[in-house]
Amino acid sequence: MKVLWFEVTTPQRYKNSGQVLGGWQDSLEQMIQNCNDIDLFVAFESSNKSDSVKIIDGITYVPMYVEYSMADRIRNKWNFEIYARKIEIVAREVAENIKPDLVHVFGTEWPFGRIAKYIKCPVVIHIMGAMIPYVNALCPPNFKFDDVIASIPFWKVKKRWGYSCVLRRQCSWAKGEKKVWNAVENYMGRTEWDRAVSEMLHPGRKYFHVDEAIRPVFLDDKNRWVGQTDNKIRLFSTGCSSFWKGPDLLLQTAKILKDRGVEFDWLVAGAMEPQVKKCVETRYGTRFAENGIRLLGFVSSDRLMRELCKSTMYVHTAYIDNSPNSVCEAQCLGVPVISTNVGGISSIVHHQDDGFLVPANDPWQMANAIIELADDGERMVRYSEKSRALAHRRHSVDSIKTQLLNCYRSLV
Repeated sequence: MKVLWFEVTTPQRYKNSGQVLGGWQDSLEQMIQNCNDIDLFVAFESSNKSDSVKIIDGITYVPMYVEYSMADRIRNKWNFEIYARKIEIVAREVAENIKPDLVHVFGTEWPFGRIAKYIKCPVVIHIMGAMIPYVNALCPPNFKFDDVIASIPFWKVKKRWGYSCVLRRQCSWAKGEKKVWNAVENYMGRTEWDRAVSEMLHPGRKYFHVDEAIRPVFLDDKNRWVGQTDNKIRLFSTGCSSFWKGPDLLLQTAKILKDRGVEFDWLVAGAMEPQVKKCVETRYGTRFAENGIRLLGFVSSDRLMRELCKSTMYVHTAYIDNSPNSVCEAQCLGVPVISTNVGGISSIVHHQDDGFLVPANDPWQMANAIIELADDGERMVRYSEKSRALAHRRHSVDSIKTQLLNCYRSLV
């Protein structure tokens, strides 16, 4: 069976770099590369015109380069369709040249799925997020996108204009995603959220349950949570890069803990958009660094694993999410999880059974949950053991490979 994948990020094996961008997709690739009945082609967007087709370990990698005129580059800042139409043409050419038996697209957010209108073979989309509901949750309560623009000095005209374009492009992006949902009939998902969203956006679609692959370091049996060794609470989060990820909830919760006199450190992996950071700090009149929060920037998977293992718990503050890898990776290590109850998270974290769920935008309940869980060592161990066992079953290499291949075979 000849299978063609479409990805946005460059596969790690192709670029031979230590930094993982599409980490779970790389992990899924490793799972099926030795399947004798799968001839895998991976097409991906490349920013380098000189990148060429490579065959590595039996997988054919096909870089896709898109050229833009100066006018296109300017319009693309606020109009997602400029990019979408160009990548649709390139993706269609790749599919017509390879002539696959099946096309597997990662994400409804990207335009690749539109080629289903032009090719005869089945197309299936692996649901990641979804721009339509995500844009609906674009800004948290008490914030408007204009607040970000207002936080930029008036004399920085170019920067203010740039951020005004971002909002227009997000709305254009959600509108463009609808074309993907209309074109594709087959979807892979793993949560009640993506099952429901897919049925609402494409009534009568075919839906296959396929769990998400996890980076091997988090599945290694020797890597597991040990917890805090003193009285100081050590919190860990990943992301908070945009309003969607709840940086405002992060800061409010930390301030409540600080005002209560709780001793804690809160490490946050990943980059936070500087203007979003400034906007949140201005709104609440306090800084992340003043409230026990340390922003780490990019963190390698090995360091991320080590920091998680010695943390007291993992805290997820998002306003919208499907099945965030950050939560799944914490669970695989046995780290107790507290998360907002949004999107598909209730499908992977079960309240007061293997974790703690709180309403979005409720920093008081989140702070209370952190204090209560940190004070109850027996419950932390129970959550750790149950969530780890569940996560290892959910992310089992053999199980996911079987789910994926069953999906492929039912479509071809």
